[in-house]
Amino acid sequence: MQFKNLAVPLLGLMWAIPALAETTTFSPTKGVEATLVLEGSTLNVAVKSEAHNESWTINFEAENELHVQVDDFNFDGAQDFAVWQLDDGMGTYGYSRVFIYHAKSGTFEELQPDCGDGFINLRVDKKRKALLSTYWDMSIPKQCITRFAKRQA
Repeated sequence: MQFKNLAVPLLGLMWAIPALAETTTFSPTKGVEATLVLEGSTLNVAVKSEAHNESWTINFEAENELHVQVDDFNFDGAQDFAVWQLDDGMGTYGYSRVFIYHAKSGTFEELQPDCGDGFINLRVDKKRKALLSTYWDMSIPKQCITRFAKRQA
């Protein structure tokens, strides 16, 4: 009898665990706090500082599990973030959406690669200050190098 009384709450807890949101908090720059709440295919972003508070939602078309990665993707000293997943096909490629922090506006803006339709198999090359990814040209995989010096001009 006691087993049945314990089993039902435990099963309920097991079903509830996957529904919990993943929360990531970091500081893009001094005095600024960013909170990312990833719940299923929805990401809630909140940015707070003394002068600015803003929040918004980003929706993803994803069947596979999403993951958050915090890094300085444009090499400006501010922390940015990416949301990535394995492709919905065979799970061979990692697909990333990159969001860079703009200190002037206090918000994040989605970054597009210099070639291709998105960041596939994204790698951060800190030595060359570039983002490396894959794109296809006539069904042939090629390397895309996204640099930032020309974007700041």
